[in-house]
Amino acid sequence: MPASVFVDHPQSDVESRDGWEAAVRLLFVPALLGIFFVCTPASMGQKSTPDISRSGRDFLEVCSSIDSEGNKDSARIYRDATCLGWVAGFADGFLVHEELLNVPKKDRMACVPQGVTTIQTVRVIKKYLADNPQKAHRPTRYIASIALAGAFSCKTGK
Repeated sequence: MPASVFVDHPQSDVESRDGWEAAVRLLFVPALLGIFFVCTPASMGQKSTPDISRSGRDFLEVCSSIDSEGNKDSARIYRDATCLGWVAGFADGFLVHEELLNVPKKDRMACVPQGVTTIQTVRVIKKYLADNPQKAHRPTRYIASIALAGAFSCKTGK
């Protein structure tokens, strides 16, 4: 073999520390993941938050404390944030879908006016479920779509 293949390269910091740094790095990530899973609400004996998208019943369970006063414990804050985040994301996706497809405004399912808040949208969905409890078993995306279409019809101007 040519002599140029055996070029002496300086050792890296990891190699020069007898592998301890590498071992610590290998253990650090699993340790952080373990702490994360141990400290989640479900593992702390708290009831886990239902999948809000599964049904209207689950939506009501997660979103029940929106608009109510009282104790703001960490579980409630988590449920409220889950509710508001899901509703905001759903409403944006629902409305932009037809916009991206270039559906004329008059033919869209819903035309939510500028300034309607996420909490107001939660109220619309909760009212729909209160008026139609027999549909609470349906997926939340169905319920939210029908609720928004009913509350913010694009055809009301005709």
